[in-house]
Amino acid sequence: MPSQSKYKDEILKELQDMPDEDMPKLLEIVHYLKAGMKTSRRRAKAKKGKDPLFGLSSIAVETGIKDLAENHDHYLYGVSK
Repeated sequence: MPSQSKYKDEILKELQDMPDEDMPKLLEIVHYLKAGMKTSRRRAKAKKGKDPLFGLSSIAVETGIKDLAENHDHYLYGVSK
């Protein structure tokens, strides 16, 4: 596999032939690609680790309250039902 500097050299060589008026669009494309790669890396990293929300039910406490979601303001802040 070629080294990273080899790729950079090849990219720079290709850029030398590009007309100046195409450079703004090319820069836009490079920014788009970089952003997409960062997003892909983040998603891959998140998939590797277990999502902590999947374990949420393991720390749930039985309250006996059947309407907790519906009246959460009442139970948390004392707002009337």
